[in-house]
Parts: sequence; structure tokens; C-alpha cells
Amino acid sequence: MNQNKVRILVVDDDPFITKMLPLKLSSRGYSVETASDGAEALKKYVSGAENIKLIISDMNMPVMNGLDLMKEVRKLDADIPIIILTVNNEISVAVEAMNCGANGYVLKDGNILTTIFTSVEKGLEEYYLKKKNTQLMADLAQKNKELEKSNQELVKLNQLKNKFLGIAAHDLRNPLTSIRGLSELLVNETFGSLTPEQEEYIRIIHTASNDMLMLVNDLLDVSVIEGGNLELKIKKGSLTKMLEDRIKLSKVIAEKKGIVIHKDFPELPDIMFDSNRIAQAFDNFAGNAIKFSPLGANIYVTAKQEGDKIRVSVRDEGPGLSLEDQSRLFSEFQRLSPQPTDGERSTGLGLAIVKKIIEAHQGTLEVHSLLGSGSVFSFKIPMETRGPKK
Repeated sequence: MNQNKVRILVVDDDPFITKMLPLKLSSRGYSVETASDGAEALKKYVSGAENIKLIISDMNMPVMNGLDLMKEVRKLDADIPIIILTVNNEISVAVEAMNCGANGYVLKDGNILTTIFTSVEKGLEEYYLKKKNTQLMADLAQKNKELEKSNQELVKLNQLKNKFLGIAAHDLRNPLTSIRGLSELLVNETFGSLTPEQEEYIRIIHTASNDMLMLVNDLLDVSVIEGGNLELKIKKGSLTKMLEDRIKLSKVIAEKKGIVIHKDFPELPDIMFDSNRIAQAFDNFAGNAIKFSPLGANIYVTAKQEGDKIRVSVRDEGPGLSLEDQSRLFSEFQRLSPQPTDGERSTGLGLAIVKKIIEAHQGTLEVHSLLGSGSVFSFKIPMETRGPKK
């Protein structure tokens, strides 16, 4: 603390005090003003309040006593340190002053020179600490205000991004569907035979358009979900039948890689859920298991009731996932370390979409995986889903 910049106001009707204390305080580098009563002190404080950092005041004075002075000063500055001077028979008055906001009191006895320095240093230290804390709180409030404004702007930008993605993806889907459909007709030689070179190029067009259409469909899902427009069509139905139907479709793809899908689940009770969206989530789990499993591997699908919830799990014999990969699984546009075993493509959006679908059902996701030991992907949803919470 630079004491040369600290001005102290000493108030007492005793000339000895108003001469002795300034002399001693000045020897410590403080700048001192004096006043003989509360009214004079208040006038000096008001005229130079920005410079006076501490007040030392007697209690019993003419015109305005120390207690009234303190009350008036506190109206102007609630934090400035005020030290009360008192004699032994006025301890109760000093206590009253402390209760009214004084920061300390000093007895007018033989130790006054020692105790006054200690009280001044303590009072100023507490004052500057409080000022610093107040400034830090004000800075924090300002930063929070700026952060809130930035967050609001980010929300608007994110909404704009989702709107753009939705429009762009919607406009792209129809022509991509046409390109894929027409190229498929050409690949199948519906309009006549192709030369080897033509067939190669048409297959490239068909593969590229199919990959782009998959990305566009995922982008549409993301724009709908992030835009808060995911509407679940909740109705009572058979999760068992839905799983059996999806497994039949998955087996068609799995058989091309010699992969066998095993199922193990009982006839589950009908539940409240969006069949299409849960089918989409399951297809993603099953599709990834096929995509990342080696030729001739096994995939195990299980479903069981756990209390008032249903757990659906897909276990594969793929390469497994590192802890780093697991931490990024359900984020958007993530490409993980494992590579598809037969050249399959991925948009990096599927699991992020699954997460939103399951959360909308008020469910949870789990992943258990070890490098070299395969992975188990599970989702658990309540049997009485009522849709996403508003």
C-alpha cells in the first residue's frame, strides 16, 4: 500500500489529539486533515471525500458528536473505515458505535500510538480488500453480461445455421434422389448394355450420389432436431416386432460380409414410443456394428425389461474403441479411429442424431468398449414415454 496517497481525517475537540495524532501518522507517510467537531469534519469530508480514505473520530464533541458524524458519512459512503476514539468509561458507547458501523475503536491511553497504527493499517487493509472484491464482482457481472449477450448471439447464429442446413439439404435431396435412381437404372443396364468404362463411371456416380444423399438426410435430421422441431409420434406399439423387422433388413446387408446377427429377447410388453425414430436409432447401432465388424463376425442383439424401462443392446466383434474415441462418440461430424472393414461410408452424424432421439424419449445411452474386444451400444427408454420435455 502506498501510504503517501492515503489521506486520513482526524476529528476531536481535544487540541492535544488533533496535534499529536497527525504528527505521528505523518511520520508513517500518511496525509492528515483535522477537525474539532463533527460538523466541521462532515464539511471537510463532503468537499474532499474522494481523497479521504479513513476517519478517526472522538465520540463526545460539541455541535455534532462522533456517532451522528458516522451516520451522516455512512449515507455518503458505506465502506470508508471509521475508527472511534474513546476513554475507558465510554466502552459501552464504543460498542454502540461498532454496532452502528464503526470499523474499530482505540482507547485514549498510554498505548494509543501503538494501537492507532495497528487499527489504521487493519482498517485500510479491509477497506482496499473490500473495494477490490467489489470491483472484481462488478467486473464479473459485466463479463457475465457480455457472455450472456454472446450466448444469445450464438443461439441466433445456430438457429440461422440450422435453417440454412434445412433449406440446403431439402433442396439437394430431390435432385440427388433422381441422380441415384437414374444411375442405378444405368448400372442395372435397364436401357441397354454398357462398356466397361461406362459401367465404371456410372458406378462411381451411383456411389457418390448415394453417399451424398445419406449426408443430406442426416443434415435434415440435425437441422430439425437442433431447431427444436423434433416431434415424436408417440403411440403404444410392439418394440419386439419393430426390432424383428429391422433385424431382417440388417441381415440382408450383413450377409454380404458373411456376418451373422443373433437375437435374444422375449416378447416384450407393448410400450409408448415413436416406432420410426427408435427404428432409426437401432438401425444406426446395427449398421455401425456391421460396418466395423470383420468378415464372418457375429453381432448380438438383446432386449430386456429393467423395471419400468426397456434396454436394447447391440454387441459386435469389431476393433473396439479407445477412451478418446468414446469421449467423442456422440458429437457431430466425428471421425473415429476404427475404419469400416469393407469400404463403407459414414457422415459422422448418425450417433449424434441417435443421442437426440433417445434423449427426446427421456432415455439414456451407454457404450462399453475395449480395444480389440468389440463394443456394446445400448439405449434404454421408459415404457411410458410421453415425448421430449419442454
